[in-house]
Amino acid sequence: MVEILCPHCDEEIGLDNDAIGEFSCPHCDEDFTWGGVSGDDTSTDIYNSKSFWIGFGSPNLFIILAWGSAILIHEYKIRFNFLGIFDSGHAIGLLHIVSFLSWISILIYGIRSKNKAMWKGSLVGLAAAPAFLVLGIVWYAVATDWSMARTI
Repeated sequence: MVEILCPHCDEEIGLDNDAIGEFSCPHCDEDFTWGGVSGDDTSTDIYNSKSFWIGFGSPNLFIILAWGSAILIHEYKIRFNFLGIFDSGHAIGLLHIVSFLSWISILIYGIRSKNKAMWKGSLVGLAAAPAFLVLGIVWYAVATDWSMARTI
């Protein structure tokens, strides 16, 4: 049993722990909703900032990994070949593809689970991706002392 206050008259009302839906106050006879459902049957979940940062940060982490690994591969001249399919030059592209797929996955999961914070974080991350891409290219160019004036 949980005790809540009526949103209309501020009197205490006793409800079951798993009570969800529309109820009538015994004191003022006004209707109110309780347990995550609003009047139009949509979710009234509290905006969860942790879910926002999961939706925003997880895909961008792959972009940061892509450019960080590109700098390491260039600086230490790391070369690898995995089963003749992927070599070290493909690391940046593969991590960007993984980033895009994780955006899509988090967006779909957030929409299906009605987690507004997660899918909004995913959309903000998708909108911020071009900025991260440009910053990554600039960071790579500065870190590897790369310039357009190089001659062969």
